[in-house]
Amino acid sequence: MTFSEAVTSVTRSYIVPRCYDTISKGSPVLMKLLQNAKPWKTGVSYDVIIKYQDSTNGGNTGVADKLDTDRQNVRTTMSFKPKMAYKPIVIANIEQTLNEGDERVIDLLEAEFDSQAQSLMQVMATNLWTGTGAGNSWDSIYNAADDATNFATYGTLARATYTTLNGYYLASAGALTLAKMATAYDAVSIGIDSPDIIATTKALWSTYESLLTPTVRAGYTQNGYPRMNGFGMVSAKQGLAGEQGFDVLFFRGTPVVKDEQVPSGKMFFINTNYFGFKGINISGLKQVNFKKQNPGVPEGVPGRVPSTRGFNFRDMMSPVDQLAEVGHLIYAGNFISENPRLQGQMVGLT
Repeated sequence: MTFSEAVTSVTRSYIVPRCYDTISKGSPVLMKLLQNAKPWKTGVSYDVIIKYQDSTNGGNTGVADKLDTDRQNVRTTMSFKPKMAYKPIVIANIEQTLNEGDERVIDLLEAEFDSQAQSLMQVMATNLWTGTGAGNSWDSIYNAADDATNFATYGTLARATYTTLNGYYLASAGALTLAKMATAYDAVSIGIDSPDIIATTKALWSTYESLLTPTVRAGYTQNGYPRMNGFGMVSAKQGLAGEQGFDVLFFRGTPVVKDEQVPSGKMFFINTNYFGFKGINISGLKQVNFKKQNPGVPEGVPGRVPSTRGFNFRDMMSPVDQLAEVGHLIYAGNFISENPRLQGQMVGLT
């Protein structure tokens, strides 16, 4: 419909006072890890002591036999460096001035902060799923759940020497089957420790769902999809109590979630007791939080939930040669596995 200038010259357009995020993707695994982050308080590296072999001394003995007192070294140390990811917040002084008063629809600084925070979370998701640990690249589940096929070392240790640092890795996996999932699950299960989350793409999640038909359909009819939030499983949707939840399927009692940030054709078997985010609260910077509720952002997108450990903000400052204020959002820490043999992945799945 076209209006005449008689109307448009005296009538303003209505602007919805909300910014809708049409780009960011969800990542329940990233949300879970960031909400359950462990502190990395001090130290130029994060060192993890591992036992990499059994001793051969000792054993059965008879009456008055001489005892073996040979001392053997069976321990060494993995070492990880801190990493940082950032996004700048830049506000021109004149733009800030013009954004004030009755003509303001959305606070400029607040909108820019939220936008860059969401973008930083997308960087963090990339770090989680594809980081190599080299240079400024973060360590990730990608290089933790490897058997030296792609990463000959982990935590500065050579996997050829320390073979117990090998995770499960299946290349060119092909068609997804329950048998392949069972093999991967068994490979990363030790004692009663087993994966507590299986993450994959939307397409593979739907493929797995089809493998469970018709049993899973009957369960949905009675109870709906089971749900998981950032802290673990809930018995029903009502149990979320205002928290964001994700639909899950189960494999051997372990939730299988669809994570939009997982690279195509991959499925990860993750034990979060031995893989997680170690966050650094940088001295001199503010530790900030995302808004818990931002209706313009789809639910389940990192950035809509509390994630404070390692999330830092340097206050807005005025450069000497620019009429603007500049601040920085910074995530500091690393994604570290203390026991990579309990992590696994399948790639090239169809």
